[in-house]
Amino acid sequence: MDPNDRISQRFPLISRFRPACLPLPQRVRALIELSATAQTKADQILASAVSNQAALLASDLGLPNLARQWCHQHAAAYLHAAPLPGTTAIRALEPVVNLARLQIRAGNTDAGRHRLHNLFDAVSNATPAEFEGVRIPAMLTTSDTDRNEVRAWLWRVILADGTRTLTTAGRWTEALAHIEQHHGLGLRMLDGRQVAVLAALHDDPDQAVSLVTQTTPGEPWENAVTSCLTVMAHRASHRPVDDLLPALVNSYIQHEPQTGTTVFDTRLGLTILDLLNQPDGPAARLVAEELHRRSMAATDGYTARECLASPRFTNLLSIKKANATHDLIHACGLDDGRLPLHLAAGLVHALRISSTVIRQSVISLRPAQRAPQSEAFLDRKSAAP
Repeated sequence: MDPNDRISQRFPLISRFRPACLPLPQRVRALIELSATAQTKADQILASAVSNQAALLASDLGLPNLARQWCHQHAAAYLHAAPLPGTTAIRALEPVVNLARLQIRAGNTDAGRHRLHNLFDAVSNATPAEFEGVRIPAMLTTSDTDRNEVRAWLWRVILADGTRTLTTAGRWTEALAHIEQHHGLGLRMLDGRQVAVLAALHDDPDQAVSLVTQTTPGEPWENAVTSCLTVMAHRASHRPVDDLLPALVNSYIQHEPQTGTTVFDTRLGLTILDLLNQPDGPAARLVAEELHRRSMAATDGYTARECLASPRFTNLLSIKKANATHDLIHACGLDDGRLPLHLAAGLVHALRISSTVIRQSVISLRPAQRAPQSEAFLDRKSAAP
């Protein structure tokens, strides 16, 4: 298996929630409405969601500097009130993590991964740090327990995002070492085990077969990924796969994606499409039609973009359906490089509301921020989260 091929670059395939990339006016309107709800309910969680999703929107439009500006504003709304409880400190660091993700999106994958590691080290060691002008105080959290909660969250971020920076570049051996360093190689078909299988496919296909065979069954989406990797491992080790493909197609066609998982579902479907022996056979046409139907039903620009990046998909698509897919991407403004002024004004107002909600919420936490942190935590800083 070529570690840089189209199929392998979709891995790790993990079903994580991701808000849909709706047509731009609809997406902005949803954030304006969410900020109003956050204000009415004085809800810090909703306010943070507005800020995070606005930065993602700016990045999707091809406006990384605007995304950075909004990340800075979001972080400032929290960090001035440190020390913070664990969950609040996590929300304070979300925009800092997003700054690293912007680096990764720009192609600076190693720099972005190192930034995540440096953030983890700063939190673990209770030392101050600065990332693109955002200052992280040494006393970020109100207690050692809260600090451990933040470390555990950052560990999961490093495991997922750090791994992805390596796998997208086809650096599977390094990705596996990264997983092992962070104790992320489990028995279920999650990030770590998927990376182990892909790393073995190139050099030791029989080991890849053993890994998929010995995988502990999990949620339905995990089992679907295991089935895909089983086909890949069997094919790489010159074992027959024809009997495995019909079940793979049928299980995909018969299930409907859950809200927020359409990107994962699309990548899974495209992987199945690429694994079929006949690129223009009945099964391939069935999968391609279902992919297009789901993408249009979700009005999700991310899924439309994923589909059009697949030669097998585009070869099976009619001109009319291809045009509809292109139109959806255009309506979502992906990489358009601009945010219309009337939409920008509404979004800026929503962000001001959200920032006010956050600042008011952290002010109310101050009376409880007097518990000292023990120095004993520093002796445990190298312990696993």
